[in-house]
Amino acid sequence: MTTTKKTSYKRKLSAIERYNIVINESTISYNVEAILEGRGTLDPEKWQHAVNIAAQANPGMRVRLKNVLGFSKWVDSGINPEVKVIETPNWDGYSEKGIESLKQKINVFENEPVCDVLLIPGDPARVMVRALHAVSDARGLVHFILDIMRVLRNEEPIGSMSTLTDLDVRLMHQDKVKVVKQEPVESIPAMPPAKDIPEHLHYVWRRVRIDKKLANMLPKMAIFLAKQARSHIDGEVVFTVPVDFRSLRVEANSTANLTGYLKIKVDPQDSTRDVMKRINQEVRDHGDCYNPGVAKLVPWMPINFLKGQLEKDFKNVLYSPSKGLPTGGIVSLGLFKPEEWSCPEFQVESIIGIPGSVGKLNVLIHNYKDNTQILFSAPEAYNSEGQLDALIEAFRDEFDVAENADTRKQKQNADNVEASPVEAKAEAETEEASA
Repeated sequence: MTTTKKTSYKRKLSAIERYNIVINESTISYNVEAILEGRGTLDPEKWQHAVNIAAQANPGMRVRLKNVLGFSKWVDSGINPEVKVIETPNWDGYSEKGIESLKQKINVFENEPVCDVLLIPGDPARVMVRALHAVSDARGLVHFILDIMRVLRNEEPIGSMSTLTDLDVRLMHQDKVKVVKQEPVESIPAMPPAKDIPEHLHYVWRRVRIDKKLANMLPKMAIFLAKQARSHIDGEVVFTVPVDFRSLRVEANSTANLTGYLKIKVDPQDSTRDVMKRINQEVRDHGDCYNPGVAKLVPWMPINFLKGQLEKDFKNVLYSPSKGLPTGGIVSLGLFKPEEWSCPEFQVESIIGIPGSVGKLNVLIHNYKDNTQILFSAPEAYNSEGQLDALIEAFRDEFDVAENADTRKQKQNADNVEASPVEAKAEAETEEASA
């Protein structure tokens, strides 16, 4: 481990961060992960030096937990993320196959790094950056990675000493929240689970590349997945859509969990326009800033108690229509700009955002200049009989087709909808996500 001088940085542990610890302490590791894929050489000493400087400027990425119920807080440990070189000869970058050994947990209760950087030499070369989700969300991780790349380009890191929490942001906007409290909807899964549910929970993921830029993919994906769900069972379909609080609700750079969530229902007759209108209205109503009553209780509940509740109910919640979890989560990650992620010795061509190991299904959408890449992730029971792979084949059949002039004209009307702040901002810059 490498250490540098501690700063005075500290921030409160929010309710959502506390629950992220609970998820991590249960049967799975719960991280935010990004993989930079490109060409070039990876010098571990140079990378460790850059990581140390970026971590000094962003102490929220090297915190440790001082845990006393509602008084819990993150404090700067001075322990920098560790750079390691690993070999993955059997990994193609399109699924978890070949890197299963990298899913070990980050231990929040030990005096250890809460983030690490894995250098994977090869052609293509890859860099995996992982952080405990209780410490950072996807946009926070992006901020940190881009600071590492700035240092590798001999630029100054932007840094962040922000101590804002998601609760702080919610409270700032409570008088604007127009969302009426509703009973949770019993949401059906997008795929049928296997008949035999494994005892232990593991997640699988698949990366799909479509060799063209697809517009308005967030609402289109919601409609596609809703049709898939209703092809095997009748019921309500609801998706979680994360909203990055940074710049949409507050002007702040931060590595913390500054994410709100919208619950978007998709009805059988809905069009792309209908779904986008619903997202727009939820954003205007500040639905992402809604602060549920349970958020006031979670900080005062022991982690072991919450863990026991989660483990007791997870099979019923994950593998059947349930009020506890929506059909899935959909994240629009925006437009990839290679120059922001590259340095002279390593030219990045793609970013692979690994969806968090939570929920029934998670989908990440990332646009490039001439292609679109999508990551699908689900518990292994949703693919032990090939269900996830079949869903992806159906996705390819619907979206990865040659468009003639008539098809383009038909789609033009569907695409000509008002972009939500969630997608409009994502087009401008890479943004969160997570759940």
